[in-house]
Amino acid sequence: MLIGVISDTHGLLDQKVEERFAGVDLILHGGDVGGRDILERLSGSAPVCAVRGNVDAGDRECSSLPESLLITVGGAHIYMTHIFTPCRDGIVGDDAHGARVVVFGHSHQQYLEDYDDVLYFNPASAGRKRFANPRSVGIMEVADGAVKARFLSLE
Repeated sequence: MLIGVISDTHGLLDQKVEERFAGVDLILHGGDVGGRDILERLSGSAPVCAVRGNVDAGDRECSSLPESLLITVGGAHIYMTHIFTPCRDGIVGDDAHGARVVVFGHSHQQYLEDYDDVLYFNPASAGRKRFANPRSVGIMEVADGAVKARFLSLE
């Protein structure tokens, strides 16, 4: 199964996103959506699962999104939330809730690390350019519980 991963759109959906997500079976949005119209546009490409970001909490249209989700896709448990601290190098992070993959956002920074059999994946921001971080989305390939992930630039 091919999954598009996006976060921190903040009300802007670049046309390149639709190009990058051509052929995906599912889209995961890691929060700070910025309006239901973003989710509606994404759902034109594939079904969408989304969580509420810290900015969405004050947005009338997106405040009803769940703070977190635990889904199973292609035999892999995927935990989604907006703000997350990965476990790594002896640092105790947030609970991955038994998931094989954690999809998150918030920092606007790319993050991809497989640590202690948990793949932590932040696709960075797909919205307006902020800070010096590159704008990007992600793709995950999931089959029989195995997961591969990569970034796709929007620059």
